[in-house]
Amino acid sequence: MDEKTLRKGERYYKAGKVLWVVKHGGKLFSKVLGTYPYYVELDLSTGENRCTCPLGGDCKHVAAVMKAHEAGFYFESFDKHAGLFPEAVAMEFLAEVPELALDVTLKELRFALSTDESGSEVARLFRRALKLVRMTGKIEAIHVLEETLAEYRHVFSDYELSAKLEDELRELEAAIQKPL
Repeated sequence: MDEKTLRKGERYYKAGKVLWVVKHGGKLFSKVLGTYPYYVELDLSTGENRCTCPLGGDCKHVAAVMKAHEAGFYFESFDKHAGLFPEAVAMEFLAEVPELALDVTLKELRFALSTDESGSEVARLFRRALKLVRMTGKIEAIHVLEETLAEYRHVFSDYELSAKLEDELRELEAAIQKPL
């Protein structure tokens, strides 16, 4: 991989575009936010790699995953299905650390606002974020959810779902603000 691609990958990593990395045996599996979400596979022993971006590999997404691994940003899995379902393994790890799961979900949510033409993925991630805010008590995330909802309502103003998501957010806000 050339130096320019490696530098771009480092910038992607530093910008938080690597959502998660699962290490299984000598291989890495990852999700990276680029123009779209891209999935990377990297064999650490051979350097062979694949990416779902238009280049197919040897790209900034692979370089970002390499940098993440070097920095220790990965989950190690011994699950026999990790190579087949790495995202499920990553979600299982994230479920054990709700604060990190919330951070990842908010990144995905903001990203989905610009790429999700149906609004379905945004709604799914929004609801996950609501659950995680309730679990973690991280009320500062409410502001991000309010901004997200405003954008969602602007883009999908004719969706009944917009009003339902707003109701769910208001219910969460009311629950958090209740005195003990």
